Amino acid sequence: MISYLESHRKGFQKAAGIAGGLYLVRGYIHSRLEEAKEKIELERLAQDILLRRYEQTQEDVGYTVMALLSNLGEQILEEMDVEAVIGELQMMSNKSFLEGSESMSASVSSSISNSSALSTSGLQGWVDATGAQAHSPTGYSSSEETSSVTSGSFISNISTIESEPNSSSASVASLPSTSSDPTSSRSKAQLWNSVKLLTFTRTLTTIYSISLLTLLTLTQLTILARVKYVRAIKHMSSEEDQEAALEGELGMTNMLLMALKARFGIPQQPLLKTLLPSVHELLFAPADDEDMLENSLSNTTFETLSADYVTLSYYLLHIGWKNISTHIQSAVEEVLEGVSLKTRLSETDVHRLLKDMMQRVALEGLTASMLPNTEDMVRSVLVLGGRDDHDPYSPSQGAALSTSMDDLLSETRTLFSSYHFTEVLDTCVDWAVDSLMKSLEGEGRVFASGDAEAPRVRLASILPPLASWSRTSLLALPSELVDGILAKDETRTFSAWVWAKFELEV
Repeated sequence: MISYLESHRKGFQKAAGIAGGLYLVRGYIHSRLEEAKEKIELERLAQDILLRRYEQTQEDVGYTVMALLSNLGEQILEEMDVEAVIGELQMMSNKSFLEGSESMSASVSSSISNSSALSTSGLQGWVDATGAQAHSPTGYSSSEETSSVTSGSFISNISTIESEPNSSSASVASLPSTSSDPTSSRSKAQLWNSVKLLTFTRTLTTIYSISLLTLLTLTQLTILARVKYVRAIKHMSSEEDQEAALEGELGMTNMLLMALKARFGIPQQPLLKTLLPSVHELLFAPADDEDMLENSLSNTTFETLSADYVTLSYYLLHIGWKNISTHIQSAVEEVLEGVSLKTRLSETDVHRLLKDMMQRVALEGLTASMLPNTEDMVRSVLVLGGRDDHDPYSPSQGAALSTSMDDLLSETRTLFSSYHFTEVLDTCVDWAVDSLMKSLEGEGRVFASGDAEAPRVRLASILPPLASWSRTSLLALPSELVDGILAKDETRTFSAWVWAKFELEV
């Protein structure tokens, strides 16, 4: 037996070597597979976390825009008060009726009374219907009854316009904010023309202002969420590096050296003092300037920066939208010049008029109205927005805060000037116009469905639903316009594109 083993010793050694090699290879493959499995699991977990953060940001954007929309809506409705001009027309009709009844016979007076009642009922019907729809979440739930009033009786007084001089150059901005001015010298034709221009201006201002406010809030909150996510990743990476350094200090090799030093009486420092230099170097020796800036931004500073950055939406809410309405007003006056209130239009004609107005609105004027352009303007907006004690450019706030604010503003302006933002803005505005046109369709509305030919209605009968739609879009909560814009694929893609930039920062 022994001789047999000796004679086959090399074979047994070879077999043992192969078996040992296979065992080591099996262990190596198993460890690699476990590492790959763990890596895949970590990547899946990271994707789930990133997706949850993304979805949470979308919800935060919706709630934030809803909270800001009421402030914007009140200003737009106050500055472009279509109903006030209608009230002025109503007062003029009532005044004419009173004057006529004093100087004419009973029979003539009765005739005038009937005519005035017809004219006034249309005006009052619009005011009442618009006010009622402002509190309705759908805006047109009772449109069948309302449309019968606004599309018929509203235009009963238009016949008097033809005898008045043309006043298409009347400025929308010069309209009175209330109807209580008894000294107004404007003619009825001028007032009707103002109603026409003001209604279209308010409608487009509503569309552009809500779209820009939604996209601005989406961009701001997405950038802040991304920055916070990057900070969390870097913090986790720093903790892992610290743990690796501590494990290295407490490894078997280091423990053996310490035991040998103790065996031969070599002086040594306590373990804590031995570890402190390496840990201190790891924590307080950043590799580059970007890490220094990241470390200098404490949690308190980051919260201050976030509050300042979000407060800049005050500019669009109180200043920027007025600049936007000015650009829109010029486009509306240019397109509607010479278009009479008695002109009969189809649904396609109305859509074409809106498109013509939108093409004349310069994109540069819109994006410039979203954020303040200079440091002085940023300071003023922060003061007006209630952040007067947090000047990011003040020396007392430190260089890190001012630099970070500049970086945020620079990135935001770059995004707003990009081709991607232009595309998503055009998509949102087009969708809002389509939503407006759908509100004019249906049984009992301006453009009734089911007709053999495309219905054509007077321009005057289109103004009431336009005014009601803008009021509902600004005041109704939840806002179907905001929800629709945030649900667009282009909007979500733009947000994901902004989110994806975190890969450049990690």
